[in-house]
Amino acid sequence: MEDEPQVDLNIGLAEEERKDLENMIGVFKDEKFSPSLNAAPEDLQKQITFLREKMTGMSVVLLDLDKKMRSLYEVIRLFYRKTEVMNERINDVIKLVKTDKPR
Repeated sequence: MEDEPQVDLNIGLAEEERKDLENMIGVFKDEKFSPSLNAAPEDLQKQITFLREKMTGMSVVLLDLDKKMRSLYEVIRLFYRKTEVMNERINDVIKLVKTDKPR
């Protein structure tokens, strides 16, 4: 199976965060973690422990992204509200100009 094409998507991640995320994704794509029916319980326990550590790391990255997304949402919400207020003011000015305009 061919790798999916890489898309350069800038979502505000620092270069180090992006590399960490790509490395974590690469670990899960790795074939060495496919469980075997004949694997020893110790090997399975090692894989589970390793996956738990990686999931913990991914959770930290996900929480960081969540914080950034919350901030982005708040900025967009405030920008939208500001736009609404400005539109209301513009509409009020237009109404005033139209009512004061002699015919």
